[in-house]
Amino acid sequence: LVDNVPLVEASIDMFRETPTDDPLWQLVALAAGTGGSTLAIGSIAGVTLMSMEHVGFLWYFRNVGLWAAVGFFCGIGVYQIQRLIFGGAS
Repeated sequence: LVDNVPLVEASIDMFRETPTDDPLWQLVALAAGTGGSTLAIGSIAGVTLMSMEHVGFLWYFRNVGLWAAVGFFCGIGVYQIQRLIFGGAS
C-alpha cells in the first residue's frame, strides 16, 4: 500500500505529456482523494476516527473497509458513466 501523495506525484511524472484538461487527471484526483478511505490509516478522517473514538484498525477494516471500497469503485463507475453521457476529451 502506498500513500496517495506519492502516487499523484508518480502520475504527474509518468503522464507529463498529457494535457492538463485530459480526463485522466480527473480520474487521478478522484482515485487519490477517495482511495485512501478504504483503510483507516489511509485518510486523516480515518486516523482521527481511530484516535478520538478508539476504533481499532481491524474493526475499521471489517466494518467500514468493504463499504469504502464499494464507494470508491461506484465513484469511478459514475465518473465513467458521466463521461459517456456528457462526453469527454480523449
